[in-house]
Amino acid sequence: MIDTLYEAGWDDATVSFDPVAGGPGVAAFDREAGGAVEAIASAIVQGRSAGIEVTGVSEDLVTLAEIADRTGRTFATADHWAVGRRGPGGFPEPKVRRPRVSLWSWAEVATWLHRNRLAEVSPMEVELAEVCEIADSLIRARRLQQRLPEKDRERLHHAVA
Repeated sequence: MIDTLYEAGWDDATVSFDPVAGGPGVAAFDREAGGAVEAIASAIVQGRSAGIEVTGVSEDLVTLAEIADRTGRTFATADHWAVGRRGPGGFPEPKVRRPRVSLWSWAEVATWLHRNRLAEVSPMEVELAEVCEIADSLIRARRLQQRLPEKDRERLHHAVA
């Protein structure tokens, strides 16, 4: 499978999976492209041409600890951003609110950080995070809609288009 993926164009990917247990694998890319959409779309198309079912692009949800780690700041700083004690306010709301560890969209947080110049998040990182979030949502929606009968899929597609 690794050879097939390499020949399909994944020569810039580090692929890992358990060949004994099977199940999903993970691929990390270092892809040269004109932009995030081109890079992600080409990787998906190449994977599918090699017979891979692409089930996601990246995990967009992050904890405050992950936000701190990605920005090189302390957990306390990320927490202060989230509750409005630091920064200009308007920090994104959690996507999943939990009593101990809530989850935020990295795409939304990266955009907020870049816009407010509170951490070194480049425009390219923001673009990549946003496109990953969108691509992941589209892949998930495509998989979920397969549960519906064809006529219901079409009806729902027209309703939300």
